[in-house]
Amino acid sequence: MAKLMAALALTGLVALLAACAAPPVARVTPTPAPTIAADRAGWPERFRIGLFGGDDPNAVIQNAEPFRALLEARLGIPVQIQTGASYSAVVEAMRAGRVDAMEIGPFAYVLAVQEAGAEALAVAVYPQNEANPVYDPAAPSFYYSVYVTRKGSGINRLEDLRGASFAFVDPASTSGHLAPRAGLIKAGINPDTDMRTVFAGSHPTAVLSVWNGRTQAAATFEANLYRLQREGQIEFCAFPDNLSSVVRTPEEIRAVFDACPEGHLAILGFSDPIPNAPFAVDSRLPASFKAAMTSLLLEVKQHPDLVAGLKYWYDLPPPALNLPSVDSYYNSLREIARLLNLDLRELAR
Repeated sequence: MAKLMAALALTGLVALLAACAAPPVARVTPTPAPTIAADRAGWPERFRIGLFGGDDPNAVIQNAEPFRALLEARLGIPVQIQTGASYSAVVEAMRAGRVDAMEIGPFAYVLAVQEAGAEALAVAVYPQNEANPVYDPAAPSFYYSVYVTRKGSGINRLEDLRGASFAFVDPASTSGHLAPRAGLIKAGINPDTDMRTVFAGSHPTAVLSVWNGRTQAAATFEANLYRLQREGQIEFCAFPDNLSSVVRTPEEIRAVFDACPEGHLAILGFSDPIPNAPFAVDSRLPASFKAAMTSLLLEVKQHPDLVAGLKYWYDLPPPALNLPSVDSYYNSLREIARLLNLDLRELAR
């Protein structure tokens, strides 16, 4: 992880994590001719993509339509979007051969590699400006969980969390539970015995529990703090550049905390970087098909209307990491799973 942090720092990547809500549909006119790959031996007759349906599967399918149309036009085969009621349902669909690709959470992807032979081709990347999403070559393919408190609560350093009341988000949340829990354990704090923890149920609720004095501290993804402040729900001491997903030194974190007025929310510390979700396919697909799909995923950023509708694009992990595969980018999550002795099947439900 030290190598990851150092390499990311060298690249100077910055971004704001995108909103999870379904964005409006963008219209894109795909290139009509299937010009990808001369060798089409063994390609599927149709390409089926599994997505987590969330609270509104129809909105998920509708939002994915321009992307589906682009793939269908360029691959030259029918492309279908299917949704599952849970991450595990999508993983099971690939294991059973009912879908050929998936886009699910990063921990669920690690499970899909283990259970369904999934293979990551590219990583989702989110724009800085949610209101005007455009491709930004400096945007990183990772984000952070942060530990937040209200200045004046008596919590001034991470070690002060011993004995404190603390809000996690959800047991299966990467940035709202798993990554910050791992960070606390690495810092010598056992959340089960050294803290009084609760699960707030959502990222905004976890932060508001601190803002309203119900807990002394909480974990959330960093961009959630900026979003809640823009919405007028909290007062938060942001970094001077007002950006999230930027590598910060301990000195920078401390300086912002010390300058923060009492009563405002402030960041105590950061988790290790969390890789964004990948687009993954069944590893048994032909190499020529996987190469074609990788090329198309990386092409998304060339379509402004598509980026505006999806509010993300795809890229490869930072070249400075010199990784042997896109899958290797998710080894940090495997380390968290080992540290916490996680049952990934339970997390994906």
